[in-house]
Amino acid sequence: MPSQNTSGADTVAQTLQSRTSLRGRLLKAVLRRNKNTSPIAATVAAMGAQEVDGRPDPNPPRYLLHGISIERLLIAETVVFRLRSRRKQARRAVLFLHGGGYIEDLSTGTWALSAQFVRDTDAEVWIPAYRLAPRQTAQATVQIAANVYRSLVEEWPAGSVTVSGDSAGGGLALALTQAALAAGDPAPGLLGLFAPWVDLTMTIPAEATDDDPLLDYGRLVEAARAYAGPLPLNDPRASPIFGRLEGLPPTWVIVGDDDLLVHQNRCLRDKLMAAGVPVTYIEDHDMMHVHVMMPVPEGRRSLSRFKTRVGRLNA
Repeated sequence: MPSQNTSGADTVAQTLQSRTSLRGRLLKAVLRRNKNTSPIAATVAAMGAQEVDGRPDPNPPRYLLHGISIERLLIAETVVFRLRSRRKQARRAVLFLHGGGYIEDLSTGTWALSAQFVRDTDAEVWIPAYRLAPRQTAQATVQIAANVYRSLVEEWPAGSVTVSGDSAGGGLALALTQAALAAGDPAPGLLGLFAPWVDLTMTIPAEATDDDPLLDYGRLVEAARAYAGPLPLNDPRASPIFGRLEGLPPTWVIVGDDDLLVHQNRCLRDKLMAAGVPVTYIEDHDMMHVHVMMPVPEGRRSLSRFKTRVGRLNA
């Protein structure tokens, strides 16, 4: 897709077409064989059993965080991990919201990606271990995330802050930014969304029939209901694609075209462009869900571009 200008915004929309790497093809085959299609009840129960004092408090994998200090903060009754380099002073900050369909805790991929931000962009990274659905639902989770953001911009100039997230965390990153702007808080310098789950209604026809190698439509529908709680599925706190998009900072959306969520990501791209938001949209050919966190060259290439942009934010 060629570069475009919409509503005066400096907007870049790009699709990367290339032969899929061997690693990418092999990984997709493995993911497809191990795809979880079970109802979410067992996952919800397992995550609840791991809570400490009524909240998630996972142990960071030290082997992924060599040379990085880890501090536990408690903000709005939520454990927030602050990662900093032991070797050099941070020059900017990243608030990263983890994925997992709002029903799963931080993954190994979250820690590995956050370590990359620390090492490659000279950033300190804040990771909220927000309480999971259905024990906590969208109304509270978005407000807590916005409170964490407010605490972060009390320490860092907002223009030097990136708000980012993958999958459900990408949806939460967008929702908290909308909530922050509505409350009069300053906008972050950059918004980075990796295959964000922004429409929990799941009403795009192609989503129900998409043969995604990783995501299962039925589990997503269940998780959406659990996270929305008493809110309608189209409430912007649950589905931020239906919220106000005008005034958002420069926004990156990175997704693979073999991702069930690509259909709503394309809709988000179009709505952002119509709202005059500067957008960089990257859709990598034949790539699976959140491929930027996978050990594939396509994901590394697109993530590298985003990290370069993060590294340009000034403190």
